[in-house]
Amino acid sequence: MKLSIIAAHDPNMVIGKDGELPWHYSEDLKFFKRTTMGYPILMGRVVFEELNEKPLPGRENVVLSRSKIYNHVKTFSNIDGALHYLKDQEKVFVIGGGNIYKQTIDLADELIITQIKNEYDGDTYLVDYRDDIGTIWYEIWREDHPEFTFVKYERISKE
Repeated sequence: MKLSIIAAHDPNMVIGKDGELPWHYSEDLKFFKRTTMGYPILMGRVVFEELNEKPLPGRENVVLSRSKIYNHVKTFSNIDGALHYLKDQEKVFVIGGGNIYKQTIDLADELIITQIKNEYDGDTYLVDYRDDIGTIWYEIWREDHPEFTFVKYERISKE
């Protein structure tokens, strides 16, 4: 299984505010859908609640929660249980939130990042991977847009 983190962040690594994205870029949302379609997505409870507890279509939705069990999606209380369940999948996308990213960054094989150019106020942050570019992460693809840049990194080593 290839574990892929997909996230969008501003220059200060902000990824959320009050349980929501602090921005709305339709092209980024389309990119997210196009990239994750057909693959399982792994998310925390807060992200699932941000989606109004409605699974994203065309993808198996797997939720991590220590406090709730959802009848209409697979729910696990820890990362190990979720990854064991997903072990036979070709690729799994981790879609947040901040705590889930922290727990999976050292396990991830690739990062697919939307680097938002404007700064936003936020209360949730992505683990800062940028110091590890060239040592742990290698940039393999980039697509620039006026308000953001899509970048894909692959892991060089798991050290």
